[in-house]
Formats: sequence, C-alpha cells, structure tokens
Amino acid sequence: MWPGKSRRIRFEFSGSSVQAILDRIPTARVIDRIGNKSIIEAEVYGDGIKMFLLSQGAGVKVLEPAEFVEEKKAEIQMMGYLYS
Repeated sequence: MWPGKSRRIRFEFSGSSVQAILDRIPTARVIDRIGNKSIIEAEVYGDGIKMFLLSQGAGVKVLEPAEFVEEKKAEIQMMGYLYS
C-alpha cells in the first residue's frame, strides 16, 4: 500500500552517484544524460519524495510536473526565511 496520490515526476540530477538515486526510488529510470547531469523520471506516491529530493541539495532540480516544481520552490523559500 502507498499513501498519497500517484504522480510522474521528472528531475535533473547532478550529484555524485546517480545509482544511489536509482536504488532509492525503485521506479526511477534515466531518460537522458546531458554532460554530468542525468534526467530521471519516476512514478512516486505521496509527499515523501519532496523530503528526499530536498535532502539532495543543489544536486537536484525538479523539472515536471509544474505543480511539483512550485511546491519545491515554495519549500525552499520557506527554508530560506529561517536563516534571514
């Protein structure tokens, strides 16, 4: 069983180990590589993915869907306010 809604996400990963991402997200697959960046697509459930991607710091940039991009931007902005 998976809590939360299902959604397909796409993100750019430029961290040191793309294999670690693929191991952590079972549905993830690399759909393209651009230089040192991997474009990854995955089917995910719930909001835990937000916390995981945020834990990867600047090594992750969410690309799709648009509402998920906005959720991540808002979370990062709220985090920034903690240090203002």
